[in-house]
Amino acid sequence: MGYVVRYGRQIEVETIQLPPRPRPKAFEPRFVQVPRHWISALGRSNSVNTYRLALLILFAAFKNKQRNGEVTLSTAMTGMPRNTKVRAARELADLGLIQLRGCETGALRARIISNKNKREYKN
Repeated sequence: MGYVVRYGRQIEVETIQLPPRPRPKAFEPRFVQVPRHWISALGRSNSVNTYRLALLILFAAFKNKQRNGEVTLSTAMTGMPRNTKVRAARELADLGLIQLRGCETGALRARIISNKNKREYKN
């Protein structure tokens, strides 16, 4: 207990502990726009996992816009086994939607190919 003086009178003051403030939530977009050429390309795919991976890549690319458009396809991010993820990523690359890097070693990295200019992705 402490005391303060107001207008010549001593007032008893009790110090209380405030609960810690909750941390602000990380940015989570509620929706992602799907480009029209992705819709037509994904229509040629027969795999649900390819479609799911495509949506996850678009979501991650939108969330991490400042990082050069490259998305690391980790197991934690996709929730898919490695062999399923690699097969779906290669199918997306064959459809001309993404370019892959790091297929042989380490985590896969994907870069979205713009519909306007399809440039080569350098390793």
